[in-house]
Amino acid sequence: MKKIHRILQGLSFALIVLVLFGCASVKPVPYEEGKEYQLVVIHTNDHHGTVLAKDGIAGLAERATYIKAMKAAHENLLILDAGDINTGTAISNMFQAEPDIKAYNMMGYQAVTLGNHEFDGTTEKLLAQMEMSQFPWLSANIVTSKGKPFATPYIIKDYEGFRVGILGLTTLRTQQTASPDKSLTFKDEIQVAQEYVDILKNKELVDVVIVLGHLGSVREAEDQNTSLDLAEAVDGIDLIIDGHSHTKFEEPLYIKDTAIVSANEWGKFMGEGILTIVDGDVMNFNWKPVAITTEAFPPDQEMVDLLQPYVDEANASLQDVVMTTTAPFEFGNRLSRYQETSVGNLTCDAIVHYLQSTGVTVDFAFMNGGGVRAALPAGQVTKEHIMTMLPFENYVYVISIKGSDLIEFFDFVATIPQGAGAFAQVSKEARYTLTYDENKTGTISNLTIGGQPIDPDKTYRMATNDYLASGGDGYTVLTRNFESFNTSMLLSDVVIQYVQTLNQPVEPIIDGRLTVVNGVTP
Repeated sequence: MKKIHRILQGLSFALIVLVLFGCASVKPVPYEEGKEYQLVVIHTNDHHGTVLAKDGIAGLAERATYIKAMKAAHENLLILDAGDINTGTAISNMFQAEPDIKAYNMMGYQAVTLGNHEFDGTTEKLLAQMEMSQFPWLSANIVTSKGKPFATPYIIKDYEGFRVGILGLTTLRTQQTASPDKSLTFKDEIQVAQEYVDILKNKELVDVVIVLGHLGSVREAEDQNTSLDLAEAVDGIDLIIDGHSHTKFEEPLYIKDTAIVSANEWGKFMGEGILTIVDGDVMNFNWKPVAITTEAFPPDQEMVDLLQPYVDEANASLQDVVMTTTAPFEFGNRLSRYQETSVGNLTCDAIVHYLQSTGVTVDFAFMNGGGVRAALPAGQVTKEHIMTMLPFENYVYVISIKGSDLIEFFDFVATIPQGAGAFAQVSKEARYTLTYDENKTGTISNLTIGGQPIDPDKTYRMATNDYLASGGDGYTVLTRNFESFNTSMLLSDVVIQYVQTLNQPVEPIIDGRLTVVNGVTP
């Protein structure tokens, strides 16, 4: 009997050890059964170089005030950004987002996902930005030529009572909307998410899965995986913090058991959410957008001091007036993605004028409406205004293509849905009507170049930017050119030179070069 008793004692001890260490392997972070734990998540997306407040809205110094208050009020706080820090205002562009990244360091961001506009410049530029950052850049679906992750796929954060995994995803649309290095491979977001959610849940043993995704909630192309598609396809995601489509959510959108949120653009809002976790499960999620304004959050002086040298240096060169106007060159709610615009006309006409001034003749110029990012004001227009309107480091390219390929080019233009960045803006030499049917399918009619229909057997010379000339935004037909050259002139510099040649003040022009029938206006 004593031997049996000793055996039972040994088994009891073994069971205790198994329970203690077995539970530790299942739940690596201790928790009190039935107790409510909370995690506060604050987030931004699509910052796009918005260093300073405009009309009392947004601004990094204002955002810093909000974040400092949240840090003081909450012990369990995650500060995240869903991508596209790059490409926006002239101050940020001039310094390759250095002030923005240093500001993110100071504010204590814990992770930022790679957005498509992080790939507008060279890989060397991006790697330098990543080196400067005191936070990890996340993306699980971008791999190098050696098959290794280009950025950090995910991070783990432990809190009292629960463990959190944050997974980064970057839209495959980056391959059409930016210029990533050809050595990088972008893998399917849903397939990668399935793989990594399994790792997070079963290997890392997290309780909460957050996807910090630069995916977009609005479909731009048929093959695009949106954040909604991700939530529908992949189980086990508690929260998707989304970017890319600049969507302003008023409340979380639920797809099955996954909450999706997004905080508009430019730091005008911060998403503020509270996750309630009980026994390792998310039981509740309260979320709201918080407007970042100078009135509500006066500029943080420490941040002002950090940014001021950049502001001063930029102002010294960017405040030169290069044009006066009779009225605004309107941009509205991204009008250049929907119809003919005065900003698009000005830009394309500037390209043709510049080439003519150098002895190069082209039949017409075009650019993507998504390449225009802002309006020009009435009255005095500065270099800063032009560079904010055209923030991308695009160079003017000239390509020669067959007339048959040019017809195919315009056939593709007709397929581009209104609202997409690929929507074409053209110089005054091109004229056409774009008609949409009840299914929003477009057809082009009355197409002329230089007043004549396109001759499929003729050779045409067209001007655009380097991004589009290399097939960006889906314009792959342009890669079939048999002659091309880079003028080595920045598009923004071309426009700055052009506007100074015009009779002042300059009137915004809409001349009917593009007529849209049955379209929509944002």
